[in-house]
Amino acid sequence: MDFSGALDLKSTSYNKDEPMIRILVCRNCKTIEEMPDYEGDPEYDTLLNILVQKHQKPVEHIGLVIKFPVKYWAVPKVREAIVAQIKGGSSGLDAFQTNFYATKNQFAEDAMSCFSDHNRPVGQCADYKSDKKLLKPDTSAERKEAGLSLAGKTGPKVYLCDFCPVKSFNMKKFNEEQGLYK
Repeated sequence: MDFSGALDLKSTSYNKDEPMIRILVCRNCKTIEEMPDYEGDPEYDTLLNILVQKHQKPVEHIGLVIKFPVKYWAVPKVREAIVAQIKGGSSGLDAFQTNFYATKNQFAEDAMSCFSDHNRPVGQCADYKSDKKLLKPDTSAERKEAGLSLAGKTGPKVYLCDFCPVKSFNMKKFNEEQGLYK
């Protein structure tokens, strides 16, 4: 069995009757501490309370407890993958390697260029959410290959203006009209 890849703790299945281990992760200290399984009231979990006390001074630390089968923690390569996953944190909205953040940043840069081209308007922009500012992916080849119509519904409309400072002017105006400001 190859344990070189990452172990996805959220989707790993296991038998609830098998031996479990708990890991206390402190985000401030960047430490990971092992603890035996415990099913009772956390108030009476002496080991957990002792370990947490160490992380209360001088300021209260942020941490979490992760519980999973001992059989994974016992295999060194899997343990390394688990620790790497814990330390690496979440990839956020880019979990599927879609370059979400790079794309969003590109839209923001393009919107700021447009904002500058329009002399940095303080109020409304002349072409705010006009058809030429609509962001549309060219998926015609993929839709044809999948046997879908070329003019399928694509979800909500997204405009370059959604990444522009002028949007805040329009949101404030909308909220005022809704009576959300007093």
